[in-house]
Amino acid sequence: MPIFRRELFFEPQSATAETGDWWHLVLDTDAPGLYVEHTLKRERPHEGGETSAAQRFGINDMLSLAESQPAQAALISALSELFREAGAK
Repeated sequence: MPIFRRELFFEPQSATAETGDWWHLVLDTDAPGLYVEHTLKRERPHEGGETSAAQRFGINDMLSLAESQPAQAALISALSELFREAGAK
């Protein structure tokens, strides 16, 4: 079954690089589960490459751990939109 991703927020590491922090709202239809995935991609110029890592956060964890952060505000906005659309049907 598919995994659905919606980008919540991107914070670039620099203006010229494809590196930074990505935050996605993810629905895994196999698990099933709804969570936030944080992917961190950093340039390593002294090593001639990049490094990448990903973490998963439950919705409640994300709401409490990322308090006052742009990614938390984006999550609240996405969830509000999702429930607003569900209520309109």
